[in-house]
Amino acid sequence: MSGSVVDIREPETQSSWYTQTRTGSHLLKVTGYSLIKKIGLGNSIICGTFTLCGYDWSIRYYPDGILTHPGYMAFVLNLKSNATEVSVKITLTMLSQTGGVPFSSSRIVTLSSTNGWCYCWHFMPKKIFEASDYLKHDYFTIRCTVSVIEGIPSSKPNCEAHSFAVQPCNLHQQLTCLLESGDGTDVTFNVSGGTFDAHRCVLAAVSPVFRAQFFGPMKGKVNQSIEIKDMEPSIFKSMLHFIYSDSIPELEKVKDNKDASIALAQHLLVAADRYGLERLKNLCEIKIYEFIDANNVATSFTLAEQHNCSELKAACLKFIKRPEVLAAVMQTEGFEHMIKSCPTILEELRSKNP
Repeated sequence: MSGSVVDIREPETQSSWYTQTRTGSHLLKVTGYSLIKKIGLGNSIICGTFTLCGYDWSIRYYPDGILTHPGYMAFVLNLKSNATEVSVKITLTMLSQTGGVPFSSSRIVTLSSTNGWCYCWHFMPKKIFEASDYLKHDYFTIRCTVSVIEGIPSSKPNCEAHSFAVQPCNLHQQLTCLLESGDGTDVTFNVSGGTFDAHRCVLAAVSPVFRAQFFGPMKGKVNQSIEIKDMEPSIFKSMLHFIYSDSIPELEKVKDNKDASIALAQHLLVAADRYGLERLKNLCEIKIYEFIDANNVATSFTLAEQHNCSELKAACLKFIKRPEVLAAVMQTEGFEHMIKSCPTILEELRSKNP
């Protein structure tokens, strides 16, 4: 008698899993910033409870920052509802009050009722925040966006699961490569001995001045070669690179050199104002104020006055009016020029310090 092994194979089964999110937003307006801005390191205020995506949340605001990151304003989002585990993407966005670019910070975390908190630490330096257009009339607004991530079994069990790779957006990188290659350029700029080729459509999409020049009533009289005076070639090159890439690598290269950083930011601010590049102008304002001191604040104030930089001007004035700073500023060469360019500054300086 003999035996054998019988292998009975059952049909292969399949299943899949996909992810969906539920997203909601909450606007938090903080009024009376001057009354809480010196509340103390590690101290906070609770800004109420709200419901998003089926869960209750609250925001805790640290005006002077948390212990590990002094000098940075911080926000903590608390999960108030009882939940075993919730995966969420949280985005905090500081809104501009003048139509400028908002400032955002995001992270994905897993929360539970026993671990129901997360925070965007060093959300923004107080020094930069107080000099920005996010704070006006003693208030600011934050948008808190919560996306609850949920995994759901597929209703089609015979559909094979597959993960598709989606390439990240790299438009600015592609535009930068286009600029560097010189392919398709249709306008040439002669800038104090330097020559730069560019694309009219790209420039017009970013700069209202170039748009009017290339596609406005005078478009038929614009030559293919344009001469630009009163600007260094290196500054025009940096501005041109920003238009295509939305970045300023030259500022990164000199970030450890205070004088070089301020000088470059000041020249770029003038160029940005000339061509209506408000984002570049705003970034230069922030960089200038980042390195402000008694030696350069008068020059920075004059620059802000000449180029309608109201936030930088107000921040410089506030800095100058500090009792320990004013005497030193009055000894600098830039102080006399500041007085001539803005005679009303004397009345401001005589007023009560903030």
